[in-house]
Amino acid sequence: MSLAAHGNSAQLRAACDLRPDQIDPAQIMPVFVPSGHVATGGWCGPHVRLRLPDLAMTWGVLSPGNVMAYLTFEMQAHWDGMDVDWKRRAWDNLAVATNGRQGFRALCRPDGKPYAMAFLFEDGLGSSRLLLRKGLEQMFPKGYRVALPERSCGFAFSADVSSDEAATVQGVVDRCYRHGSYPLLPGSYLASDLLPDGAAS
Repeated sequence: MSLAAHGNSAQLRAACDLRPDQIDPAQIMPVFVPSGHVATGGWCGPHVRLRLPDLAMTWGVLSPGNVMAYLTFEMQAHWDGMDVDWKRRAWDNLAVATNGRQGFRALCRPDGKPYAMAFLFEDGLGSSRLLLRKGLEQMFPKGYRVALPERSCGFAFSADVSSDEAATVQGVVDRCYRHGSYPLLPGSYLASDLLPDGAAS
């Protein structure tokens, strides 16, 4: 099992020792990784290529203490054999771990309306919240862009930001990318860039 460096060594050893039948599907979450991780064909589990060529989506299993192990082909085979829709469970788990939880940080205009939202959740998967497109479309009805500088933080900001607002967002994104423990990508992107490659908008 390939492990993310999340948690202390004792927690990581405990996660590594788990068999697939000991893992609750309620622990599965979607996770972004740089596409270079999966490009060689030696990745440990299922993954999806995205429209954004430098990024891929895979899945992780969160254990107590927010220790994360990437989902392996062995786990996939176990759940497929039990007819568990583990991909759907991952989406549902992400929504449950987001709605009503602390982890939202807004950048607001003088009138109090947010022009950008940062996602910084305790589980270390803030960037994964950018997959919750319906809520973001409601938050930014004029459209929005996304930034994923680091696995623990994701940003969504309105498509109609001013130049000063855009500079503020980019400054925060740059700092997260330079100083983060699990950097993903600099810059900002269309929301649709996070769709699977070949998917309709």
